[in-house]
Amino acid sequence: MGAIIKRCGCEITAWDRCPHPWVVRWREPGGRSGRQREKSFESGAAGKKDAGKWERKVERDKDTGSYIDPSQSKRTFADVWDEWLNAGSDDAQLALSSRAQYQSIYKNHYAEFFGPRPIGSITASDITKWETLQKEKGYKPYGIHTRKVVLASLFKYAWIAEIIPRNPCKKAEARKRKTSAYRPIDPSEVPTTGEIEAIYDAIRPYYRSAVWSMAGCGLRVGEALAMCEQKWEQDTGFAKINAQLSTFGANDGAGRGTAIREEVKWSRTGRRVPVPEITDESWRAHIATYGTWGDEGWFYESETFAERFPSRTTFADRWNNAIEKAGLEHRGLTPKSLRHYFASVAIAAGVPLAELAVWMGHASSKTTEQVYVHLLPGAEERIKGAVALAVARDLSESLSRIRTA
Repeated sequence: MGAIIKRCGCEITAWDRCPHPWVVRWREPGGRSGRQREKSFESGAAGKKDAGKWERKVERDKDTGSYIDPSQSKRTFADVWDEWLNAGSDDAQLALSSRAQYQSIYKNHYAEFFGPRPIGSITASDITKWETLQKEKGYKPYGIHTRKVVLASLFKYAWIAEIIPRNPCKKAEARKRKTSAYRPIDPSEVPTTGEIEAIYDAIRPYYRSAVWSMAGCGLRVGEALAMCEQKWEQDTGFAKINAQLSTFGANDGAGRGTAIREEVKWSRTGRRVPVPEITDESWRAHIATYGTWGDEGWFYESETFAERFPSRTTFADRWNNAIEKAGLEHRGLTPKSLRHYFASVAIAAGVPLAELAVWMGHASSKTTEQVYVHLLPGAEERIKGAVALAVARDLSESLSRIRTA
């Protein structure tokens, strides 16, 4: 059992009135072999009451096997974060790209609010306050949810490692999300065929084929820049999408994009997508003009370094320059807008949402429905023109081949 004492020279009968602090003394689990610990409380009746609560809590935790060394809980969130990030065997260590992404999340979203605080002092209400602050800063629900999942993983580690006595994330889900994590896109966010043609003409010629990789096959930027001949099944008219440009590469710089990660978002195996005629033509033209590099026949190479992949930031610069040159600054179009175009064209061509979800690499068709289902009425208006009709026709033909295979 613990003991409540004072270390002053006052008589025991005067302890209730003397100005010296109360001290709780106890042994950690292990009987006499356990370390003796102490914790001080202010003098007076209030301090004695708090000391009593602490002594009872320590004994209760020892009895239930939930005792935690108080010095562990005093470690800062930042310190435990570093330990968590480096936990695991060599085989289980995070990839460099993932490590860079986690460090970016910490710097931008956790450091100021949680970083210097003792991890044991963080409560469920603190996490709720952090979530509210994220919303006030204008972050999207899905992003907040993703960062909250990372927080839950960290605190689960701290609890299992006996750094904290309880996981505050266990009680931080008091309210369910009222709205979907995925926002339905507005029809105005879908570029017209003419706008895509204008971007295609305005962008640096080396990246023109990437425009139709995204608009014709629904690829993400990282997937489009990771295309190669080896993944293009020219005899079947399909492409294997199972790699993406990494945001951390051989030059040890986050965001440089000098490596390929052999897996894509939501999937470690990837997907097969039909290659419409317009994309096929743009790929062939690219290879005929610029060739490829490496054993896999990679389409795109760094503009600065030989046999190195281009960076996302470089492509972003080329995209922004093209938008300005095409006079489309007012539209707010991003490379992701090309995926919206692909989805709109496919829906107008009658491609079932379940098939579209597979081709776009969504985790499930529910995601596709939440983002694009409202485009069904009148979607054909966005695909008028020879180029868009060619894409829609080719998608329908590809779907027919799949069904009859």
